[in-house]
Amino acid sequence: MAMRLSTVVILALAASSVLAQPAPASRPALRWYKGNTHTHTINTDGDSPVDEVVRWYRQQKYHFLVLSDHDMVTPVEALNSIYGAPSTVSGARRPDVPSNPFLVIPGEEVTDKFSPREQAGEAVTGRDLASKELHLTAVNLRKPVVPQAGGSVSEVLQRDVDAIRAAGGFPIVNHPNFVWAFGAAELQGLKNVKAFELWNGHTQTHNLGGAGRPGTEQIWDQVLSAGTLLYGVGADDSHQFRNPGVPGLISAPGRAWIMVRAPELTAEAIVAAMERGDFYASTGVELEDYAVAADSITIKVRPQSRSKYDVTFIGKGGRVLQTMPVDPDLSGSGATGPLRIVAPPAVYKIKGDEGYVRAKIVESNGNLAWTQPVVVPAGR
Repeated sequence: MAMRLSTVVILALAASSVLAQPAPASRPALRWYKGNTHTHTINTDGDSPVDEVVRWYRQQKYHFLVLSDHDMVTPVEALNSIYGAPSTVSGARRPDVPSNPFLVIPGEEVTDKFSPREQAGEAVTGRDLASKELHLTAVNLRKPVVPQAGGSVSEVLQRDVDAIRAAGGFPIVNHPNFVWAFGAAELQGLKNVKAFELWNGHTQTHNLGGAGRPGTEQIWDQVLSAGTLLYGVGADDSHQFRNPGVPGLISAPGRAWIMVRAPELTAEAIVAAMERGDFYASTGVELEDYAVAADSITIKVRPQSRSKYDVTFIGKGGRVLQTMPVDPDLSGSGATGPLRIVAPPAVYKIKGDEGYVRAKIVESNGNLAWTQPVVVPAGR
């Protein structure tokens, strides 16, 4: 449910604080799982068969994949019998034993639209430049969802969200700037939806905005500042697997993903973690830990090679609260062998006037990550 900020403050802070603590002995330990929620195959407009698509993510050591072809649900039982794998039972006792768990989760991209010309009664033939493409991913649904249509962009989105929920799925509103379909006004006040695509790897989704149109990150801050809590998802929206390393492909895999913190790799556990916002979006930055306490937020980057990082904490209205450089220390590295890299944590002290706090991490080669907003009550 898209909740008003004032009603979730205590729950958001408390849940995040609990998740930041070591798990009790009676509960399974939480771990990070890498996954993609937006994937296409030859069944609709992708270029590769389902098994080849699944194999690509399996070989790249993703932990889960949502197959989200347009307006259909691909059965995943047979795929999981071939490519799926649980974690090893040795766990932390034997970190030297390779463990590469993997899960395919059913999904669908509900592919709707809104045409003002059609709404006005015009019989449109040919190209309709005013038409808005309205797409939503349904994660782990029980049955296919028919696009619901509606009398406005907001109504179409809400009707599709409701249909996805009725089918048992977790809805994600996709790529707002694909054909410049909608913005913050249409997202504000949506009910029963908790996530939208903050970063989509398709090269026609205009994540950064342009010519006066806001980018998706600016849209996010507008929605949050207006009082609707949404979490940001990264997804590659992959269509092209034949030559994924070729520059200039419109929609290649591996461009964006989410890291979900959950006790186990099951569809139910992944969706539950997304429902509570225990995940972050990334295009290449990996976090070692992310912890929220009553008075602080701590982010620890897992450094790669000689990269350097800037962690920016952002509040209501998109206001930059603080930027902290993270310059990893390599001085403990030996003359040979792998580098020994130690990165200091970035710790933000909550003051009480932020409205909400989210973090954006920028790596020196351009890779990014975003954490979910933590709501801060006024005068805390």
